[in-house]
Amino acid sequence: MLCQVLGNHAATSLAVLVGSRCQGTPRPDSDWDIAVLLNYSLDAMAQFEEFETLRNRLAKALHTATDKIDLIDLRHAGLAMREQVANHGVLLKGENTLLWSHFLTRTWRELEEFYWERKRGA
Repeated sequence: MLCQVLGNHAATSLAVLVGSRCQGTPRPDSDWDIAVLLNYSLDAMAQFEEFETLRNRLAKALHTATDKIDLIDLRHAGLAMREQVANHGVLLKGENTLLWSHFLTRTWRELEEFYWERKRGA
């Protein structure tokens, strides 16, 4: 269901389920945390519109309220969130793509630098 909605949303390049639902520990009141990377060609207003369109479609498909759909913009996500996506998330859209490989490589490289600097006190 999620993959079908995301697959039909042309503006979405990557989508990854994170949080309690991907870990198999959701509560009845848990929301749906989905990290999303939209096409880079979209300007800020178009991105906002696409996020809201996607949120509404996902809520309808999952039979839940739109405030239970938490979309995380990977373009602006911090390293801690990107680590969760890379190491613990469930990829919903973008498998076997150069974009996903680049995301993983960049995230792991930045994590390595972070831990190296932390260890060395840089």
